[in-house]
Amino acid sequence: MSIKRSSLTLVLILSAACTQVTASEVSGGEMRLMYASERTRATLSIVSARADGSDLREHVPVAVARRGEYEPSVSPDGKFIAFTTYRYSGWKIAISDTNGRNVRRLTADPQYVYDASWSPDGAQLVYRRIVNHGGAYFRGNGDIFLINVDGTGNRNITNDDTEHARNPSFAPEGQSIVYDAFVGEQLFIVTVKADGSAKARIEIGQSHAFAPSWSPDGQWIAHLRQAEDEYTDLWVMRPDGSGARNLTQSRAKGYAPIGDRIQHWQYGTSWSPDGQFIAFTADYEEEGNVDIYSVKSDGGPVTRLTSTKGADTHPHWYRAP
Repeated sequence: MSIKRSSLTLVLILSAACTQVTASEVSGGEMRLMYASERTRATLSIVSARADGSDLREHVPVAVARRGEYEPSVSPDGKFIAFTTYRYSGWKIAISDTNGRNVRRLTADPQYVYDASWSPDGAQLVYRRIVNHGGAYFRGNGDIFLINVDGTGNRNITNDDTEHARNPSFAPEGQSIVYDAFVGEQLFIVTVKADGSAKARIEIGQSHAFAPSWSPDGQWIAHLRQAEDEYTDLWVMRPDGSGARNLTQSRAKGYAPIGDRIQHWQYGTSWSPDGQFIAFTADYEEEGNVDIYSVKSDGGPVTRLTSTKGADTHPHWYRAP
């Protein structure tokens, strides 16, 4: 199947010439896409490229073979990356300079942790931690935690044994958080205040809803939905669930159904800083691994942004300092 190309969004094609970021910061305030890439079916490392596909760089190289570095989130000032790593004997959150130097461990939890995302002021991160009440550190439900950037103030803000929460992110106003959660066998989008109050599950019928992200103006939540026919689409909706729109129309346009991969850890969405595009992960080409795609936030042709022999995951648009 062929994905339509849009002249408004340019294709990012990975190559073996990916270079390590030097100590000098990327300049110019340009818009870049950071993501985790296997490139040649090797271990995930964290890379970025300009919006035109040029200047492909590796920011965080592999530290532990067959584990890798993934789920990058760039700080609001563009100077730091929070990411998931296995370099501390189990999945933990680390922070580095944007160039990959000065890596430091953020979380001290013995349990596995994932999905870090920055607060708009850069002072805190929200993330997912496995909560097991004394059981195996890698098994249990996921709760959403909040932690200061210096590692202090770590606290559980959802504390809910009835759901397995994932993929949290802050609203631009800094008071609200959105995440997805398994409740039984179904995936829902949930919003909650940073103090743990006003938790609300957004009802959308029988579809699974997951991988949410806020628009830069805070007026919309992008997310993936999988219907009962196993077709998965990128949707946007208001924070209360109203105004929902399907931007990709996978079944009507002949894209491949993704099937039962709703539980896969690789899926994510991210708005461009100007709010014009949304990047997301999918396996439309049925190649057995996900790649990154993009669509205009008001709809239009889907553009494939990466094409590798391995997976490209967890896109994160940002502006370099």
